[in-house]
Amino acid sequence: GVTPFAMERQGALFTRVREEASTSAAETQTRHHEPLWPTGPKYRRYLIQLCVRVTLACERAARADADGASPPPRSPFEGVAGAELFKEFNRACAGRPLEVLHERGLLELFPHVRGLQRAGEERLPIPPVLRSPGWSHFSTAAAKMQRLLSAARALREALADPDARDGHKFAAHQIALVYNCLNHAGGEARGLRARVEERFDEVKKFCDEMFGADEMLGSTDAGARLPPDLCEWALGVAEEVEVCVLGLPPKLTEGLGPVLRSC
Repeated sequence: GVTPFAMERQGALFTRVREEASTSAAETQTRHHEPLWPTGPKYRRYLIQLCVRVTLACERAARADADGASPPPRSPFEGVAGAELFKEFNRACAGRPLEVLHERGLLELFPHVRGLQRAGEERLPIPPVLRSPGWSHFSTAAAKMQRLLSAARALREALADPDARDGHKFAAHQIALVYNCLNHAGGEARGLRARVEERFDEVKKFCDEMFGADEMLGSTDAGARLPPDLCEWALGVAEEVEVCVLGLPPKLTEGLGPVLRSC
């Protein structure tokens, strides 16, 4: 079982701190500003552990019910066991479990936990297998952001590598990929398309002339590099895209909401 975090040993509300560089007597540092109830990573981890435990119990009961298990399985929210489960959440959430879980986005990530509303009742139905919209949205949004970030970093690294065997042969392709990823990512990232459009045609023209629109045309200078001004512009675009993604702006990260709130 999970050990309630409330039972873990807590640090003292007052602690004595000796300044290493000081030869004076030990100074007393008060900690009145610290909350009595834990709110840090361990507390969040404990709430998530409770939610995972409930989700697994619900899914096991639903599978056993579908398999016609004997005796019939019971809902984890039913009867005495359900009442004890509710008490555990109640202790962890200071008497307002559903409100706290909603604030932290955990109800979206673990929709089975909504069954706490009827915990302790008798003859509750087996909770159906539910799909979490929070995880679904997170996966989609995170994948789009990762593709965009990877494309921008690959462009920057290719442009900045002085020893690249192919020079800037694929610069136009890489910039076009960044543009495509900006379209898919949406949000604040989509506004950076105008930066790509500023000089993309110049890059494409250079690459077509130096390397050819296909492998049989163009210059034989496989190590040709973009003119300094174009290279500096493309590097700037790549860096701006990285800054945008890593800054986690609200519209771009909207799909990450439930997971970010629970972390």
